[in-house]
Amino acid sequence: MSKISMLTAYDFNTARALEEVGIDYILMGDSLANVFLGYKTTQEVSFEEMMMCFKAVRRGAPNTKIVADLPYVSVSKPNEEAYEDALKFFEAGADLVKIENAEAKSLELIKMLTDKGYEVMGHLGYTPQSIEKFNGKPSYVKDRELLLREANEIVEAGVSSFVLEMVPDEIAEEITQEVSTKSVFTIGIGAGQGTSGQVLVSDDLLGRFNLFKPRFVKRFSYQYEDMLRAFSEYKNEVQELKFPEDHNKKLV
Repeated sequence: MSKISMLTAYDFNTARALEEVGIDYILMGDSLANVFLGYKTTQEVSFEEMMMCFKAVRRGAPNTKIVADLPYVSVSKPNEEAYEDALKFFEAGADLVKIENAEAKSLELIKMLTDKGYEVMGHLGYTPQSIEKFNGKPSYVKDRELLLREANEIVEAGVSSFVLEMVPDEIAEEITQEVSTKSVFTIGIGAGQGTSGQVLVSDDLLGRFNLFKPRFVKRFSYQYEDMLRAFSEYKNEVQELKFPEDHNKKLV
């Protein structure tokens, strides 16, 4: 079985490009809080901001499976209200909603959705919405027994898949092998090659966001530097009266 590819998108054009190359899943992640909106943590993004970006992504990729992150502002509500927020994503065209961690409240919410036939993706290991738990810093989660127990709990609650973030390679592979017998797949980020697939934040991959670089990220492009060059050339051409030229003044 070939590995599953997943990348994030928060806007129409990125989603359009991901669909054109045939990426398997698009994650409309709450990582947009950091790399797209400039917040310090994922906890700061609003549901309305998430929904606006989700609709743009769906317009850009009408035929690709899209996973919508249920943001911290939603999961911090009572589960009845969090459930309603999740339904809004499904009504807007989400194929799956992603819910972080395996705490009792999250397990209940997952089950509320899966019992009604909605598809849910889990998220274990480092969970950015629980930033206080990690003292505000990304860190590897190495507790094998904890991770195995949580994986079994979210599978029992009904997830069809889950992200393993910043988990040692051998533990991620063991969990993947165990849950695959239950037709559940895993997506790794900083968790080695033993998972069913991989996800990265597109803005990290493209070098569009370069304020920091997690060590598990590989840059495939350097778009921030390209933007600096292009913007600088534009500024110079305006000041030197090189732009616009005659052909730039035509409407067609």
